[in-house]
Amino acid sequence: RLAALQVGRDWIWIAGNHDPEPPAGCGGEAKAEMRLGPLTLRHEPAAGPAPGEIAGHLHPAAKVSVRGRNVRRRCFATDGARLVMPAFGAYTGGLNVRDAAFAGLFQPASFAAWMLGDEGVYAFRLSGLRPD
Repeated sequence: RLAALQVGRDWIWIAGNHDPEPPAGCGGEAKAEMRLGPLTLRHEPAAGPAPGEIAGHLHPAAKVSVRGRNVRRRCFATDGARLVMPAFGAYTGGLNVRDAAFAGLFQPASFAAWMLGDEGVYAFRLSGLRPD
């Protein structure tokens, strides 16, 4: 399926700490980062402000209390200027967005964790999130 998607396209893999090169047998080119107009795609978020950055590596997750029970799910973390995407692999954990590793990446006043639910995606502000 992947090979069929690659036909007639320039395929770029953003290199990560566990996968610095494309998977064996897959076409494409690996880059540490790539610019697409105002966007910068990279594996690990840069320190400090980085408008237009889309990154992974931290595998964000968020925890909320809903109807008296705690719910912890993968999430997209953003403040509208930068986005850190969750991981979807079976062996990837999730780092709570309240962890110190996220400090300084987002403007707290505009931060939202877009949590993946069973029937939709739900936005929560920082004030509504719980630590682990």
